[in-house]
Amino acid sequence: MLIRLRNLIPTDAKLQLFKAAILPYLAYCHLIWHFCKSSDSHRLERVQERGLRAVYKDKHSTYDCLLQKAKLPTLLNRRLQGICILMYKVKHNLSPLNICNIFQVHGSSHNFRQSDFSVPRYNPETYGKHSLRYLGPTLWSKLTTADRSVTSLASFKNRIRKHDLSSLLDDGCRGCAHCNS
Repeated sequence: MLIRLRNLIPTDAKLQLFKAAILPYLAYCHLIWHFCKSSDSHRLERVQERGLRAVYKDKHSTYDCLLQKAKLPTLLNRRLQGICILMYKVKHNLSPLNICNIFQVHGSSHNFRQSDFSVPRYNPETYGKHSLRYLGPTLWSKLTTADRSVTSLASFKNRIRKHDLSSLLDDGCRGCAHCNS
């Protein structure tokens, strides 16, 4: 629709249409879809890129340039922000009990890199690092102390939405079957 009507609708209206009608489908259930195959994740990013190219009628700019124009993060970054927001809710008991039970709170009085959650050992034969139980505490421990000590959920969301969290991911699993599929 955006491609067919790209010459009839103003750019601001197309961007609003994109954010209201297409982006929710790309971000739906982002905590679950984060752990899909990397090829599916790349396809989602390509759909967002194609939509932004239709909005701006721009075939030559890079994907990052289009994202900056639209003031949008990548879908990967949006999913990582969602995981950090979930961890904030778990820490402050704002999530349902069955979700809080997924994560193990540090029960020690020792200061382990100022981490609030225990990072579980993972089984490299199954999902390894590709589980919410592992990735949530890992991302949470890599946030700054100032970000983790925010007192309200709204202010935490505002702070976390300003960060590019994809830089916090380590590339130690480049050779795993899940990342290469």
